[in-house]
Amino acid sequence: MTQPSRRSSQADPAPSPAKLARVRTVAQDAMRGARWWTLLDLERILRADTEFWRDLWAPSLAIAAHKVGLRNARSRLDEAIDAGFHQTDLFEPELSAAFGADPDWQRVIERARANVPVPALRLTAWPEPGPAAPLRLDRAEAHRVPQLLPRLPRPGEGAWETAKTLLGWTAGLWRHANARINAGDALDVLEQVANGARYSCVEYSIVLAQGLNALRVPARRVWLRRGDYHDGIGQGHAVAEAWIDDLDQWVLLDGQHGAYWADEHGKPLSLPELQARGHPARPVHVGARELMKDPALWAAYFAHASVSGIAWEPKGFVPVFQDGQVLATERLVRDSADAYPRLSDLAIGVTAIGGAPAVELKPVHPYAVAGSWNGETITVQGRQRFARVLDREPGEHRAALAAVTPYGPLASRELRWTAS
Repeated sequence: MTQPSRRSSQADPAPSPAKLARVRTVAQDAMRGARWWTLLDLERILRADTEFWRDLWAPSLAIAAHKVGLRNARSRLDEAIDAGFHQTDLFEPELSAAFGADPDWQRVIERARANVPVPALRLTAWPEPGPAAPLRLDRAEAHRVPQLLPRLPRPGEGAWETAKTLLGWTAGLWRHANARINAGDALDVLEQVANGARYSCVEYSIVLAQGLNALRVPARRVWLRRGDYHDGIGQGHAVAEAWIDDLDQWVLLDGQHGAYWADEHGKPLSLPELQARGHPARPVHVGARELMKDPALWAAYFAHASVSGIAWEPKGFVPVFQDGQVLATERLVRDSADAYPRLSDLAIGVTAIGGAPAVELKPVHPYAVAGSWNGETITVQGRQRFARVLDREPGEHRAALAAVTPYGPLASRELRWTAS
């Protein structure tokens, strides 16, 4: 085997990219094939490879020099550690086999470990959406929404005012009857009502849920059932529910009665809250008619329920309704919490804007139109929606993140990070 004619710690002038690529390939093949003299012959050129010298070639050459019995073989490793090398584990067990018997080897390893730099950026806290089943809203077909919107009341300043206005309006459209349209959307119902038709609670729920979604208030239909709903008559009632941005919660809405339910302090209630109560809640009417004469009677319908796409039963589900109709559901769960995503939640992604680390807001709310970062609205930047570059000023940082809907920003979530 021919020994190299020269040994020097000096690097050759920077080679051309093409030459450097060829040398890297030869060096890698030499390492894999244990051709140590071939690798050592490339040392002067490899020293000019500033991208990989410290972390790859220097420790590899130290191993190669030991393999062929050169004096001061470890000097290349010491040089790399002095320059900041710390990834000794990538070269084990060869490094320990070569230099583990040196009396100062443990100190060498400790020096290398001390070179691990503090990360320039670390996210320490970020928002995560709670677990929930996929959300399915009751919406009119997209091509029908432009025809539906002109028939609806104008949206209010907030989501709650909009929902109450539409709730009262829906209740006043017709007097309840037991007729069913059996097919069609809110637009079909409204057109038939304009011709004198009268319908049941089901059609009120269709108009209310699809009307709310057209006004960018997330809503879905709800089917309420009495405790013994598998037999008898009058065992079910159809209503709707909506996520109210400014209340940061779901609220149950009865389109037939133009009512929602509130607790003793006037707080509007969700269906799970109504199911958990030991006594009837107070109905609050916003329509022209007060039809709910016996709240206790109607509260009995909260015994069992399902919403668009999901049903829950902690003790066991009876899949047949009073008339033998199968109660189909896309998903059956035990806990109602699985059916109620918090629509002010958001997730984050990490992306790059102009080569700099950035955070991308990923709202849960289906009608989010922007993000908010410490109160500043962010929309689209480059290819990212709702993204913002992270502050790299050394220290600890915090930001209040929120989704923004047509009714304004939602409840905020905190992001924290450190920079050094």
